[in-house]
Amino acid sequence: MREYNFCAFLITAVVVSQLGSTLAIQCYSCKSSETGEASCLMSPSTQNAEECSNDCYTSVSADGTITRGCLGNDTACSLPSCSSCKENNCNTNIVCKECLGLEECATANMTDAKYNAVCPLLDGTQCVSLVNDNRTVSLSCGSSCANVTCSSCTTSLCNEALYPADRRQCYTCSGTDCDTVAASIATGCSQTDAKCFTTGTSATNMTRGCTSATTDIKCAADSTDPGCLLCDSNLCNSQQYQRDAGSCIICDNCDAQQNASQKQSCDQALYNQTIGCYTLTTGSTVSRGCLNKLEGECSANNSCTSCSDAGCNVAAVDVPFECIACISNEVADCWSATKPEDLPAVKCGNGTCFSGIWNGLGVRDCFSSASQLMQYQCDHNVEGHQCTTCTTLTKCNAKGFSGAASLSQMGVVGLLMALMLALRSSL
Repeated sequence: MREYNFCAFLITAVVVSQLGSTLAIQCYSCKSSETGEASCLMSPSTQNAEECSNDCYTSVSADGTITRGCLGNDTACSLPSCSSCKENNCNTNIVCKECLGLEECATANMTDAKYNAVCPLLDGTQCVSLVNDNRTVSLSCGSSCANVTCSSCTTSLCNEALYPADRRQCYTCSGTDCDTVAASIATGCSQTDAKCFTTGTSATNMTRGCTSATTDIKCAADSTDPGCLLCDSNLCNSQQYQRDAGSCIICDNCDAQQNASQKQSCDQALYNQTIGCYTLTTGSTVSRGCLNKLEGECSANNSCTSCSDAGCNVAAVDVPFECIACISNEVADCWSATKPEDLPAVKCGNGTCFSGIWNGLGVRDCFSSASQLMQYQCDHNVEGHQCTTCTTLTKCNAKGFSGAASLSQMGVVGLLMALMLALRSSL
């Protein structure tokens, strides 16, 4: 009987040991902080396996550490931070970024470990990036997809890049340190149709960002506020509050063609002002200057051209050359020409104007309209005529004559005024 009991004990021990061996499973065992993230995260099947009496598991901690191994007794394990399984070496879960429709899901490369999630062990599970119907972005574990609004990939953390790849990126900042930009403040926009904006009231009070932002200070994509500078290319909102505006030709009644050496400083331009030079043609008058000081637009609609290089607004302008044409006994201001812009003018094909005195009258006109005698007297500076010619710019014959006008020079209006003054003084 004693021998029988001993044999039964041996048989039971063997059965129990075999049963325990049968119940044990193999699990991959590694920790990214010890083995290196690349191997434990990306290639778990290359890691050592250990015998486990319970389930296998894959987990990710708040600091991004990946752990694979045997699940302890009474240890909680649930997605998205942990996944368990019951088959040999089953803990090969991939890890993906998970961020569902929040603003930050699309505003940066999702490298922060807090977005890491362990994917369930389902056939075909991949890392997915998806543009939602409201143009926000979701990142998650999911099924394979490939279209204009969804993309998937098969390796751990492969969906951490900015999505879509052409999503608008803008500098984002506000306050005293926002006047200059740096790569560290570049972010993606939360919506795919966003633009970049810049706004501010001083160098220490600037705000930059995406038009899709939910911040208190922002500019809408369709804003008409002149304080909002909008642009639609990556990282285009980099203008400082003030910057050097360069130099241009600056004149109000300019020659048809200018010399670039005559350029002048355009001073400082604000962030929402365009830098460059303009040439504006109004009738036969040409004006040139700095775009940051031009009121209104510069376009073909108002006969304005612009350029961006220093002193570049020098090109010849095809405008009719005009001369002031008047006689002092017919036009009151013809003698002194205090307001030449208001005096009558005529087009002159030969591009030469003249002014002078004949028979006590001030005369202005195209040189080609003068008699041969008058032309001779002008060319030879005959004394008493004060005759000058000019070709520099349209209406250039606006120099006032020296000496007071006589009664004959004043005309009827001037004569009446003189009689009234004489009558008043006699009373």
